[in-house]
Amino acid sequence: MWSLLGLFLLLLAAAATPGGGGLTHSVSRRCNDTISSMYESEGVVTSPGFPSRYDPHTSCSFTFVGASHQRVRVLFTEFNLKEPPEHLRPHERCLHTDWVALYNMINGSRKQEIDHFCGTSVPNSVMSASSGLQLVFKSGPRRPMEQDLPNSRMGFSARFKFVSDLGLESGRQVSDGKCHFVFNSSEARNGTIYSPNPEGFYPLDTTCVYIFHGLPGEIVRIIFKYFDVEGVLPCNSESDSDYLEFSNFPSADRKIPTFCGYMAPNVIHSDSSYFRMTFRSNSKFGGTGFAADYQFLDNSRHPFAIKRVIGAAFVNGDHQNQANLFLAVTVTSLLIIKNLQLDVLV
Repeated sequence: MWSLLGLFLLLLAAAATPGGGGLTHSVSRRCNDTISSMYESEGVVTSPGFPSRYDPHTSCSFTFVGASHQRVRVLFTEFNLKEPPEHLRPHERCLHTDWVALYNMINGSRKQEIDHFCGTSVPNSVMSASSGLQLVFKSGPRRPMEQDLPNSRMGFSARFKFVSDLGLESGRQVSDGKCHFVFNSSEARNGTIYSPNPEGFYPLDTTCVYIFHGLPGEIVRIIFKYFDVEGVLPCNSESDSDYLEFSNFPSADRKIPTFCGYMAPNVIHSDSSYFRMTFRSNSKFGGTGFAADYQFLDNSRHPFAIKRVIGAAFVNGDHQNQANLFLAVTVTSLLIIKNLQLDVLV
């Protein structure tokens, strides 16, 4: 009997000890708590009293502190707060009711707002822009008609996790914490690529680089099946947009436009076995990102395919235009360049 009691006491001690295994996940947390990845890699936070309804005039916060190469991912599993007034505009509704807000912690102290959430719709998951994140919950007064409503405003529950791979499982990450992934044809000829924090809001102030390396004679094809990147034309920093860009070189490739908004790019093909895709988000607004399937293709099966128009020059005559059009054509393993003289009547 005493041995069973001793085992029980040991389990209780493990639950109370930082990093003491999965038992810490079920322990009710106090408000205004700081959670460090040194002691817990993941767990659960809830509104006070959850799953019972929370009290009016409640203020509660949780501050997450990760290592320098980590980010914080918050996934809401239950969400039931007081509904906001319907007459307000969408961006104002959550400011006049009970709400949950998430903030990036900049340099450990300065806060950058990510978003406010309210009502009963479960929010998408959120990821921090760096190693620090704060979740704040506030409730206002309770109206007299709400006093006797059973199970009203029961609150929220959310899972948190400190991650170093930004939630991305495909590709080979260059180093922990860096949003830089390499896709080698020799390792996987096809797969799916995502923006950071798949199926949730991508983090602010983030740059992700995806590099594709095919075998000799291969190209890569990318087909988008989902696209939500906040921004407006011309989809660059000058228009305060998040955007996605493509390049056949390690540097920029001006012949391929950048993309943003909700209109997914058409099917993208590389010119050769090397290809680079870059995603950039700013500090203002966010979206739910993108998902795309990639596949390495053997381009040697199409030996007569025209690869690209290298250049064109037009010379004006009295009644004719003369053009020198250079086409690079791959025939088996030989590159043949033929100068075509085209006489065009005006």
